[in-house]
Amino acid sequence: KKQIMEIELEKYRILVTGADGGHKYILSSLRYNGLQREITIVFKNKNEEQKLTEGIKLRIKGILQDEGPQFGLTLLESKIIDNV
Repeated sequence: KKQIMEIELEKYRILVTGADGGHKYILSSLRYNGLQREITIVFKNKNEEQKLTEGIKLRIKGILQDEGPQFGLTLLESKIIDNV
């Protein structure tokens, strides 16, 4: 099931992959449908990734992928709307 979702995050970790010269992504958790769930946020492009700074509140919009409560959530093609 996929849907557009906008979230605000204050607590998160920025991680980096080794693929394509390194891509940044975010790991966090949030309350979703009454359950605390892990979420991985993958960005649309490197321009979005460059805006990431730990310790600031972010508003992010992307396509939410939910494969069921036993799995973490994924926010795909994400964009940072603004630093809150």
